[in-house]
Amino acid sequence: MLFADDAAITAHTETALQELINCFALACSQVGLTISIKKTNLLSQDLSAAPNISIGDCTLDVVEHLTYLGSNISSNLSLDTDLNMRIGKASAAMARMTKRVWENTMLTIKIKTRVYQGCMLTTLLYGSES
Repeated sequence: MLFADDAAITAHTETALQELINCFALACSQVGLTISIKKTNLLSQDLSAAPNISIGDCTLDVVEHLTYLGSNISSNLSLDTDLNMRIGKASAAMARMTKRVWENTMLTIKIKTRVYQGCMLTTLLYGSES
């Protein structure tokens, strides 16, 4: 395995997170993986001050929100941005189907329901089980 992506490391304290990051960096170096510092971000939730976490000599950038596995995660613990993004994508998918599906009198309600479940609901709920 020469490439890994979408890893999330969580901890309850800054010290514990730094220890986990150190172990992760060591394990990566032992198997020949390189951590992309540019793509590695730090998001803290419900803290008064942002933690100072580094990999080697590089301090990780602290961000207010990030997208992880299709979900928008925010430092203020709000789900509003994620929900609005999901609703917008599902709404756009619904609009694209207007002429071909919803206004098509040759399609039965059963077929339209299957299209709705297969396209709109999956778009709306993508990754939400994680």
